[in-house]
Amino acid sequence: MAIDINIKIADDRTKATLTFSDETNPGSKIDLTQAELEDLIRVLGIVNWSMADGKPIPDIKGAKIKPAYQTKWAIQKDKDTTGTLLAFQHPGYGAVGFVLSDQQTKEYTKALQKSLKIKRSVSN
Repeated sequence: MAIDINIKIADDRTKATLTFSDETNPGSKIDLTQAELEDLIRVLGIVNWSMADGKPIPDIKGAKIKPAYQTKWAIQKDKDTTGTLLAFQHPGYGAVGFVLSDQQTKEYTKALQKSLKIKRSVSN
């Protein structure tokens, strides 16, 4: 059974109305504030993560990515693994982050330094 989901943002942008319908139900509606929508997105992410648990992580090369521009970010030690936690505020998904091992942190740093060198050589 396929479910159609329609989302409409109110003119004053204070809420979003989600309408769910299928062949037997003409439409159930729910109004959500921005905070409630953020909670729903977070919970759906957790559900998706749980459903993907134990499955191979898809390759990211060539994947369609919607970047977050002009965001706030933070780097800190991860208390559970002692790895490096890189977190940022994504405009669509809220606060997200990932933990890098010491080796990954070295590789990430090297990649960022290489990116800076490329930018410098292009601008000169």
